Amino acid sequence: MLITLMYSVLTTAQTLKGTLKQHKGQIITLTGFNYYQPTQLAKDTIDASGNFTLNYPKKYKGMAVLNTQDNSSLVFVLAEPTLHLKGTHLNERDSLQFTNSTENSNFIQYAKDQSLRGNALSALAFLQPLYKNQPLFAKQKKLLKQLEKEQTRLQQEDTQFIASLPKQSYTRWFIPYRKMVQEMPVIVRKKTAQIPNAISFFRNTNFNHPNFKTSGLFKELIEGHYLLLENMGQSLDSSNVQMNLSSKYLIDNLQENDSLLNKVADHLYTYFEKRSLIRASEYFSINLLERSQCSLKEDVAAKLESYRKMKLGNKAPEIVFANNKKLSDLKTHKLVVFGASWCPHCTKEIPKLIENYKKWKAKNVEIVYISLDKESAAFTTTYKNMPWQQTHCDFKGWDTQAAKEYYITGTPTYYLLDANNTILLRPNSVEHANVWIMSKLVATSQNTKN
Repeated sequence: MLITLMYSVLTTAQTLKGTLKQHKGQIITLTGFNYYQPTQLAKDTIDASGNFTLNYPKKYKGMAVLNTQDNSSLVFVLAEPTLHLKGTHLNERDSLQFTNSTENSNFIQYAKDQSLRGNALSALAFLQPLYKNQPLFAKQKKLLKQLEKEQTRLQQEDTQFIASLPKQSYTRWFIPYRKMVQEMPVIVRKKTAQIPNAISFFRNTNFNHPNFKTSGLFKELIEGHYLLLENMGQSLDSSNVQMNLSSKYLIDNLQENDSLLNKVADHLYTYFEKRSLIRASEYFSINLLERSQCSLKEDVAAKLESYRKMKLGNKAPEIVFANNKKLSDLKTHKLVVFGASWCPHCTKEIPKLIENYKKWKAKNVEIVYISLDKESAAFTTTYKNMPWQQTHCDFKGWDTQAAKEYYITGTPTYYLLDANNTILLRPNSVEHANVWIMSKLVATSQNTKN
């Protein structure tokens, strides 16, 4: 039985063996990736001679991280069934050597060279405008040409190295995506001329490629792209248009991959919500729900459904208050607020609501506050002197009927409605609501007078 068990392990696992003398006695962990989640592949204790053996799943191929007990780490490629690592300490990179891994030799060589090329390109990028625009250096025309020539050479050298790798190499596939993830923040800040290329790169990516699963780049590439679109220096409306185009591309690209599309939908919805990208979330949710061939999990579909039911132009659900009055009885514009005394951000927003209420009232806007409190004392203490007409609480917390019907998943949440309860706006803050009320409603009032 013991022999059978040992044989079974050997035939269902790959092996990383190594020697790290300065880590002797420490626990060493091998971590891989599964799209959005890191996953532990193996663990061992380094013996007194610095030796360790890590057996990891047979089918795993991709990026991995070695971590030791002293918080040292090494990123490398798992692409061969047996690997040997020799060195002294993970932080002493020059001592580390994979003795039988072409993938890692190429990966490590590229990382070292690219670091040097990156430093040189940064220096050249600094010097070039000086020699081009400053009178002190402008006469050095030959040197300026040499600077430009060297920039081109270094960029070509980078491209040529990648092209020289075997076509089926994981490293060849991985490097361009890692470069894009690393460069997107720099592109937004300093290299805005490259924004169109970065957008095109994303919209030509095959997110179904199996290498993405174990790359550790999947989340960073998608979220980094939307962060780039959000901060590309255009108006909010223009940014939303670009986000919607990228969302449509993602949905189209993953249309036949229900499992992965569900993962993306769940995480991207959370990302949009966290960053208050309401219009982007609305488009993504509605577009995805309207694809009849897409099979969404119930919990994901429920999250997305809130945007189909609560999109702009729809009629908001009725709310019945404790005094039997209804939301529709208020024949004014109204800002419906979902909050709670236990929510720190909600209590910080209350003074802003009070401050704006008087001028909003003059524009025929009422506030309706729905509390998700469960404790009567806390509710009374927090909301006893509010100036608006309705502060409602049934002390059911998240099970409050209005919270369910408005698909509330976090507090504070705001909905701006007109006199007929039509949804006009889902503000992401009191300030957002105020800008809309003071601009749009003033303009509407003036047009009516005219």
